[in-house]
Amino acid sequence: VDGIELNDDTKNISAIRREVGMVFQQFNLFPHLSVLENLTLAPMRARGMSRAEAEEIARHYLERVEIPDQAAKYPSQLSGGQQQRVAIARAVIARPDLLLADEPTGNVDDSIAMRILYLLEELNKIGTTVLIATHNDALVSRFKFPTMRLEDGRLTDQTHAGAVPVA
Repeated sequence: VDGIELNDDTKNISAIRREVGMVFQQFNLFPHLSVLENLTLAPMRARGMSRAEAEEIARHYLERVEIPDQAAKYPSQLSGGQQQRVAIARAVIARPDLLLADEPTGNVDDSIAMRILYLLEELNKIGTTVLIATHNDALVSRFKFPTMRLEDGRLTDQTHAGAVPVA
């Protein structure tokens, strides 16, 4: 991946973590860490940031996903939608080269989902490749993302304005 050999399970995992952000359906937040602590781990480890710098960036992303008042809480104190927004902030905080997002808007209402997609679009504009898996065609159709559709296990082409057809 991006010139990093992955045939050894552990050897290059740190390098991949610096390059790839992931949003999972199950959130995978550390339950024993606060929201702020969950967010600061990635930039501190992957990018070598100081705690103060990482916390400043984390607070910025909590603003972006509209839960700045949740920084001191633990995942169990948050709703599913709030946990999803923390997971998204955690995935994008280190500005990865590639972001893989599995149903990133699955646990939030449509207005928050739109804001999340705008955030992912902005991240894409500054150089991150964003790959989103979703069942929400109506939401995705509002954007000019290139799209691919899987139907019955087969790749079919679906295009929007500005989208590149699947070859």
